[in-house]
Amino acid sequence: MKTTTLTLLALTLGFSALHAQDESKTSAQAGSEPRRPQPPLVVAALDTNADGVIDASEIANSSVALLTLDKDSDGKLTAKELRRPRPSRASSASAGAAGTMQKRRAASSSE
Repeated sequence: MKTTTLTLLALTLGFSALHAQDESKTSAQAGSEPRRPQPPLVVAALDTNADGVIDASEIANSSVALLTLDKDSDGKLTAKELRRPRPSRASSASAGAAGTMQKRRAASSSE
């Protein structure tokens, strides 16, 4: 009987702690705006004031805005030029990971 009571008490305390953590996360996130995905590169280039709408003045200036995407200045926009660049990893982080792997290999080969 004591074991059952203690088990139920421990479970109740555990679940209430988890519930309190969930509430604190949602209340902290409630104040921040949800993160919107980035618009396609063409839309981002045309929407010069970044309001999410391409208005008449932006349409009038569209040829100039699209020329900013032409990286090789050949007068054509290729699929490569219309893709967003991939985010690069920090070189120090990857160098540190490579160094760690080399140390592990050296340690395992000396054994």
